Amino acid sequence: MKKQKPGKEVTITGFVAADEWDERDNVIAIAISTEDEDYRVELNKLGEELFDFMDEDVEVTGTIREDKDGTKYINVTNYEVLEDQEYEEEEGFSGDDDYDDPDLDDDEN
Repeated sequence: MKKQKPGKEVTITGFVAADEWDERDNVIAIAISTEDEDYRVELNKLGEELFDFMDEDVEVTGTIREDKDGTKYINVTNYEVLEDQEYEEEEGFSGDDDYDDPDLDDDEN
């Protein structure tokens, strides 16, 4: 029998998605969904913490393995929840726009 080598540690970015439910519709397995692949999260301590971040963007570091059916798993060794930065990336947006509203001008009161 061929012994599987330990996987190389990688970092992936995606969002935490429900991957399996029980008979009462409780989520019992999650995956990190990237643009290219879905990686089922192995339920170690850090993997279980990711249940708190459903539908959040995350950067996850861990080792990847693939089962005989082609399902990819990640054993999480570290993760970071990413802040939603979409509004900052909009072209031309600046939090310091020079907008003078005469109704808000305190100098005249």
